[in-house]
Amino acid sequence: MASLTVRKLDEALKASLRLRAAQNGRSVEDEVRVILREAAEGRTAPPRRGLPR
Repeated sequence: MASLTVRKLDEALKASLRLRAAQNGRSVEDEVRVILREAAEGRTAPPRRGLPR
């Protein structure tokens, strides 16, 4: 598998990713993989548990 490094990520965005990952029961790394995969496939992310979209 390939690796990807994202530099200069805004702290607020990092916190949002951490929260989203927790709400979906995933690690931040897994959450980012899901987001990237769905974006590349032209799909939207699944609804977050317990929160309206």
